[in-house]
Amino acid sequence: MVAIHGEKVDGREELILVAVGPDHEVAHAARYLETLTPLFSKTEPPGALSTPLTWAAVIQLQVTFGESFVRHERLQAWINAEAARRGAAERAELVYEPPAPLHARPYQAVGAALISELGRVLITDEPGTGKTITTILGLVERAAHTGHNWQDGPVLVVCPASVIDSWVEAWTRWAPHVRAVAWRGPKRKQLAEQPGQYGVYVTSYETARIDAPSGEKGRGKGKRPLLDLDPSYLVIDECHLIKNPSAARTKALHRLAKCASVPGGAVVALSGTPITHHPGDLWATLVALEPHAWPAKERWVRRYCETLAEGYDETVLGLHPATEPEFRLALLGQHRRVAKADVLTDLPPKVYSVRTVDMPKEWRKAYDDFEAQMLAELPGGDELMVMDVLTKVGMLYTLSSAAADVEITYGPDVDEQTGEPKRHIHLSLKAPSWKVEALLEILAERPGEPVVAFAQSRQLMMLAGAAAEAAGLRVGYVVGEQTPAARTKAVSDFQAGRLDLICVTTGAGGVGITLTAARTCVFLQRPWSLVESIQAEDRCHRIGSEVHDSIEVIDIVAKNTVDSRVRSVLRERAGQLSDLVQDPRIASSLLGGRERPDVNDPHPTTNLKEAS
Repeated sequence: MVAIHGEKVDGREELILVAVGPDHEVAHAARYLETLTPLFSKTEPPGALSTPLTWAAVIQLQVTFGESFVRHERLQAWINAEAARRGAAERAELVYEPPAPLHARPYQAVGAALISELGRVLITDEPGTGKTITTILGLVERAAHTGHNWQDGPVLVVCPASVIDSWVEAWTRWAPHVRAVAWRGPKRKQLAEQPGQYGVYVTSYETARIDAPSGEKGRGKGKRPLLDLDPSYLVIDECHLIKNPSAARTKALHRLAKCASVPGGAVVALSGTPITHHPGDLWATLVALEPHAWPAKERWVRRYCETLAEGYDETVLGLHPATEPEFRLALLGQHRRVAKADVLTDLPPKVYSVRTVDMPKEWRKAYDDFEAQMLAELPGGDELMVMDVLTKVGMLYTLSSAAADVEITYGPDVDEQTGEPKRHIHLSLKAPSWKVEALLEILAERPGEPVVAFAQSRQLMMLAGAAAEAAGLRVGYVVGEQTPAARTKAVSDFQAGRLDLICVTTGAGGVGITLTAARTCVFLQRPWSLVESIQAEDRCHRIGSEVHDSIEVIDIVAKNTVDSRVRSVLRERAGQLSDLVQDPRIASSLLGGRERPDVNDPHPTTNLKEAS
């Protein structure tokens, strides 16, 4: 039987492996090493293999070779110390105290201690539990323990553009001794020319893509200002946004993560919804946290994911049951998830309901014709025709909400086969909207109560806002194409009781805002994205909503339309997220659980199960 001898290189985080046994067994063991996620290289002089020493590498070696994996003295000492370190964070207490009257909730203090101790952590606490505060306290604590100089190695927070101001404000409130600033717009040049003025820089994914370019694009002074900041701490907020390894934003974040790979550095990835489709989405975040443990997506998927071959591609079905325990052990202490139902027991329950609406006869015919033939004559004489299924689904989703005008444009892009300008179809929503009419009914049933309305379509939200204003209601908007100041004012006015309705697109307002003044949120459209759907609900159901006895989530669904398919897709994706974070309540409670047979009753609101 071959023996795999492992030892830590003295003074370096490097693992050396030597296989001892018959040649054919050594060759067999080498093939098993290829199934591990770390990469191994030959040593000089030859005769052994080396790899960076990581907890994941040790766990995989132990599981793969069992008693044949012989751990020598320095390696065993490192394993013992690392295991103790990963377990101790749960019991640690914070030294840093935020300014009065602020105080961390117990679970936030535990998460902060985890960040302080380990430095490279994935926090997937449910939206609305205060991950921002957990992160700030953790990094401040880590700096205090290590004697870190904020100016020499600042914090870089990369987040959606819509929450930059929220992050700056949170740092200012919870750690006022660390100066924080927004890295955006023309001010970036001035900040880059005067490094060391701030301890925290907060920027967007788009700006990070531009200001942390690859080596070829980043030659010359001032061409790579975020990399030149040399941040010691990196926060990746809403880390599911880097799920695509080939995307420019993902590559930029990986470059920035390398800056924070210095001793004492930190990379903290945050998302209440860390995957959007399947566990394969998680790899890009893992490699940002520990590039040596997870250097290649193919190796990670092959070891930990259950896949289905489809032609030249593979579909990830979920975590592989046989290796899932090993994967969770490889992330011991580095992954934390808390659910609101467990830690925020004073939050009100969510109560879900569906209100179905009938389309007017003439628009029903247009919808059905288009669904069956990809061709329809709309009331008013416009003709709607498409050739591909994806466009058809999008058009159907639009037509299920309101009447529309059709506009045809050509170019500027060109069809590769014909050389002619491509034909583009644009639907412009207009009255009547049967979904907007249902929203007005809901508002009338709740006089004086603030309500949040969500939709994927900006046009639909503007249509809803105009109708509500015509009915004498005070309306605000978070719908994109707004200045940060206008967006902030709309949210502040709503929270202060100066608005009756705030119209929010799930893309522009699905993250980073608090709308706890409302006990009712209404979805005129659900986004196809599970992330956006969950995040939108939790704008209302989060810390601050304790003043309500319940949060009512109402879906307005057009009867016998693609609306039902959207809900089905969301449930499928919720199952994947439930499995990853080991919380079956996500799938069982999403959209109120399983719909009752009478859900399509067009008259009353159909109450579904309550989900806390």
